[in-house]
Amino acid sequence: MVEQQTDTQGRAGDTREALLNSKLAHFLRTRGLEAQAEQWAVDVCTGKHSRVDLLAELEGRAAAIEAEFHPATNVDREAMGRLTDPPLYWRGLPVRDVFKLVYPTSIKQLPESQVLAALRDSDRIRFARGSLSSDSVAWERWEQGSAITLAQTLHDHWACTAAISDIDAIVRRAADAIDVASEILERLPEFSKSGKDGDLTVTAPLIWLNAMLFQQLLATDLVVARLPSSDCGVRVPPLDPNVEPSALISQWARILTVNWWPVFHVAKESLRVARPPHSANAVRVLAAAALEIADTGAVRQHDVAGRIFHRLLDTRKFLATNYTTIPAAILLAGLAFDDRIPKWRDYPWDRPKDLPLRIVDPACGSGTLLMAAVQEVRKRFRRADVADIGEATRTLLEEAVHGYDVVPAAVNLTAATLSMAETRQVIHDMPICLMPHGVVEGVPRLGTLDFLPRAPAHKGVQQAFMFQELLPPPQRTDGSGGHHAEAQFPAADLFLSNPPYTRAGGPGDAANTDWNPLFGSLLSQDDSEDMKRALKRTLEGTPASTYAGLGSAFVLLAAERLAAGGRCAFVLPATLLTGSRWEPVRKLLLEQFRVDWVVVSHDERHRTHRAKLPGRLWVSFSESTRIAETLVVGTRIGEMDSRDGWTRFVNLRRNPDQPTEALALVQALLSAEDPKEASNVEIRISDTAWGEIEFVRQTALNPARWLHGTFAQGRLTSTTVGFVRGRRVGLAGDAGVALRRLGEVCEFGPYEMQIKNPTQGLFEIVETEDATCAGHPALWHHKSSQICCLEQSANARLLPRPDRDATSQTVMLGKAGRLHLARGLRHAPQRLAAVITDERMLGVTSWITLLPKNPRPGVEEVLCLWLNGTVGMMLRVVGANRPYLGRSVVPSEVAQQMLVLDIDSLTDDQLGSAKNIYRELSSVELQGFAHIGDDPQRRLLDRRLWEEVLRSEMASEVDQLAKAFQLEPLMTTRH
Repeated sequence: MVEQQTDTQGRAGDTREALLNSKLAHFLRTRGLEAQAEQWAVDVCTGKHSRVDLLAELEGRAAAIEAEFHPATNVDREAMGRLTDPPLYWRGLPVRDVFKLVYPTSIKQLPESQVLAALRDSDRIRFARGSLSSDSVAWERWEQGSAITLAQTLHDHWACTAAISDIDAIVRRAADAIDVASEILERLPEFSKSGKDGDLTVTAPLIWLNAMLFQQLLATDLVVARLPSSDCGVRVPPLDPNVEPSALISQWARILTVNWWPVFHVAKESLRVARPPHSANAVRVLAAAALEIADTGAVRQHDVAGRIFHRLLDTRKFLATNYTTIPAAILLAGLAFDDRIPKWRDYPWDRPKDLPLRIVDPACGSGTLLMAAVQEVRKRFRRADVADIGEATRTLLEEAVHGYDVVPAAVNLTAATLSMAETRQVIHDMPICLMPHGVVEGVPRLGTLDFLPRAPAHKGVQQAFMFQELLPPPQRTDGSGGHHAEAQFPAADLFLSNPPYTRAGGPGDAANTDWNPLFGSLLSQDDSEDMKRALKRTLEGTPASTYAGLGSAFVLLAAERLAAGGRCAFVLPATLLTGSRWEPVRKLLLEQFRVDWVVVSHDERHRTHRAKLPGRLWVSFSESTRIAETLVVGTRIGEMDSRDGWTRFVNLRRNPDQPTEALALVQALLSAEDPKEASNVEIRISDTAWGEIEFVRQTALNPARWLHGTFAQGRLTSTTVGFVRGRRVGLAGDAGVALRRLGEVCEFGPYEMQIKNPTQGLFEIVETEDATCAGHPALWHHKSSQICCLEQSANARLLPRPDRDATSQTVMLGKAGRLHLARGLRHAPQRLAAVITDERMLGVTSWITLLPKNPRPGVEEVLCLWLNGTVGMMLRVVGANRPYLGRSVVPSEVAQQMLVLDIDSLTDDQLGSAKNIYRELSSVELQGFAHIGDDPQRRLLDRRLWEEVLRSEMASEVDQLAKAFQLEPLMTTRH
């Protein structure tokens, strides 16, 4: 690809591509990339050589760039012709990435002396990343910017070494090897016991595999590692597929004379106690897998071991640790490092040794979020033209990044993960702590929550295991590459976390509890109860609570440990936005933080569970949880700071599932300019709409509910928020229809635990529709195939317990009624949000009995019609807890606050009309709420309610709302 001859003396003329490629390679070298122009790559199978415009080394692999001037009609053909014969190698490195690049014609005529500056300053260079196969290149979207943008994209290799689907295949390969090694180790008595890390037959092979991968990485990157106080070097040998355990132990011991204790010490010691021949067989299986994984280049995908860890260890289930997906980590860290924030805008990125930076993850897991934060800091080092990025990264890891966890293997993997950020140097000191968890010497230890002021161990000596690598071996008190010390929790500049979500409470016995119990990982029930009581005392009088869950306690910790200007970035359950138990936490955030970003996913995609690959819901930002989640990013403010900033609610129609998508989404979000008044902005990346940003003044947010994350469509949000704020539904200039809280117009029947709880309940319950059976009628289950009409009959019988007070039972039965509200609703399949029964009865579990305070004829009927109509359903959704996409839950305390039609404002004539409509529609079968916009019977119900009862001109407006409402993922998703 050669253009006209360039005037090499600097006179204006056509600039050859070869010269421009050479200048671009020079610029990339100034940005820390080893790049060369006009290079030959070789096919190792055929010996064929291909000339490539530019090749760049990316820590263990190479990227090829094919470039042309605009309009670049041949760039695709040239790339396919030269690069589709993998495996191609350059300087012994596999060419795993390919880019096509288009220079703007404005550079073509420049003198040579001006080319370098033009490359740096131009914003019109276009490029796209491609994936190689044997006969084609699959191109991603075009990006545009300067040579700086290209350099940054190349540096983002940590997130883009492989597609998520490729990583899943790698994880399955590793998991298969670990399964085989685990079966081998089961024959050894020393590996037959389980501990806090879970099954040791699984944990040990995982750690060995991680060490093998890291050894292969060091063998490539660290040719000679030098001891801090010596000139002698230590060569890191490449992994031998037939290595014997004794040789592997010797190799790891030699590496440990330099450092990398978190990676190799635990692996070495656990391998030492495994006896041959079993250990030899296990090592060979794992070594074969490690070499295959290393050959893919994905060993640098920093969380490979973390993914395996979270998929194989039973501790995830009990501790409710939620593994953040790679794209979500990129998104959260990218928003946390918004350069418009004074904290980062004024930071001395060009002086890393002077950096008093403190990044803290109090529940670090396998280090995914910390690694994402480290990469964001490294971006800023590069932008500031820091001369030695490696040295700056070493300082960052040794002084700035603090991680804490209660799971030993998680701490080990976090240290290994962070070490992968800089494998060309020895990281001497890493403040990663294993926090005590459980009852220790009679004192309940709450892990990182011990740092809360009222925690039982807060004032005591907080012993923690720390990876402090500068200590000489004789001072290593436990011989594990670290030491016990009083753990310190620094004043954080950035506090980011995906904390555990376990919480107290739950109806009935353990089998009927929908969440993991607090401290369920503890083997001793007595210890578990001691821990619960200790946590309750610690959180007493604070906005956090055991009923909101452990996540609320970590938000409290952030408020305690962040100084003014500090940033917090959380992955939290979506109930943070509307859950009744989270209201004090919302109030805390509004009072002490500027809430900058709230990101909600409305993505209804899901992945079913497969072997070695758990199910995944894209409504969450974690890998192995089914609950809806949200990302929250804020800035700690001082007493005199303004709270009147913009809160940006990001409602994603698509949750990024590739790292490159997440990087593009971060760029799109941060480039959106703040408006002068509240508004919605569509998020577009290339030609794809990803969602909307709704800009809301923080002072306009109500701690009772954050409604702006409810809908994917901003128009529905604006409409519904208007209803809630005005307590009225109507057209502009219209008196409208008044709204009131449900608790103001109705009494509520007994809570289900009072009826059927094994410990407290007064009745036993039997499922039956046979009215001749003994007992009292009750409405229990809510099966979409059976609850199809507005009028229902009993589907259960209540049997008085002989060991309970008969008077109390009589009093409870006196609270029976005919109108019942659905407590939990699956929107897509279920058809009724409220029903009227043919006789008075109690609602249990699925139903809350409603008793109108002003029981005029027709009141129950009009409420039933309203709650099953479009506006009533919209108000239910915004007022409910939404733990899962496609579901709404209104426990009694939430239902009390739900807005409904003000029935007291209706005349007897209006109520009579409602009664007639109900009588005519009571036996009509309705479709699920997923068809709320096109179900003819539901549309008839709405139209008659608004025209004949409410006598409003809103009927056509409501019809349009129903059509838009039906498009919402929360109405159609069937998770």
